[in-house]
Amino acid sequence: MSVDFESWHQSPILAPAESEDSPLEQSASAFDPAGAYLDQLGQGSRRTMREALSKLAGWVSQDRCDLHELPWHALRFQHTERLRTRLAEDLAPATANKHLAALRGVLKQCLAKGLISSDDFHRAIDLPPVRGASPRASKRLGALEIEKLTHACSSDRSPAGARDTALLALLRVANLRRSEAVQLELSDYDIEQGVLVFQRASGGVTRRFAADDATRSALERWILIRGPQQGPLFNPVNKGGRIDCRRLSEQAIYIACQKRASEAGLPPTSPEDLRRAEPTRRNASAVAPTIGLAPSA
Repeated sequence: MSVDFESWHQSPILAPAESEDSPLEQSASAFDPAGAYLDQLGQGSRRTMREALSKLAGWVSQDRCDLHELPWHALRFQHTERLRTRLAEDLAPATANKHLAALRGVLKQCLAKGLISSDDFHRAIDLPPVRGASPRASKRLGALEIEKLTHACSSDRSPAGARDTALLALLRVANLRRSEAVQLELSDYDIEQGVLVFQRASGGVTRRFAADDATRSALERWILIRGPQQGPLFNPVNKGGRIDCRRLSEQAIYIACQKRASEAGLPPTSPEDLRRAEPTRRNASAVAPTIGLAPSA
């Protein structure tokens, strides 16, 4: 049964503005607990937790506030309990618990600034972890599944089809994580050499990927459609086919994989499934550290 979020108005998080703010309210409005929490995290974790907090803020405020605007200090147990219920319904246990960890981290920032009492803080975070099996088992994609995914992307004649052809190829052949793919810049790709340089999320090691012919063709077709302006390599594309200058989010990559798998008649497929796809001889040597790497012929 879904949570009735209309009932949140019975104990609103967004209190009506008063004519004169108290010192506590002035302090709360001047402090950004979500920003303070994210600043403590590493680059890879920061992107993941920012998306988690954005989702929670939208749920709590019915999309009236983003993660930096929401008065997190006003959350009480009845609010966090409902958030946990919805997370358990909508997400896999590991993902739901990651959202809860982000929520606890932000509330801890509120506690440190004296914006929430110790009692209210401990009650609000006193939530059991979400348990249960993952809704689907991971799988190893074979050559036939990869061919179907590629065909589903290339059959879409919109800019999104070209983007997803290149994106899914890189996730698989370059063994990219979502967090690495969203950070790619156009300037990271040497179009003359067909070489992509990127930084691993784990360890921060810079890697150099020499694209095979198919991946290079897909990348350069997307770049031709995208245009030569500097910025993120992969961008959102709206329903009308307009390419946004913003950076594609990790969640958008996940959704793209799910959409293309559905179009290809495959079970739900994640970016992680692409990374675990059956390797080819080319894949095994495509990515190497930049330091000490001999120039490509």
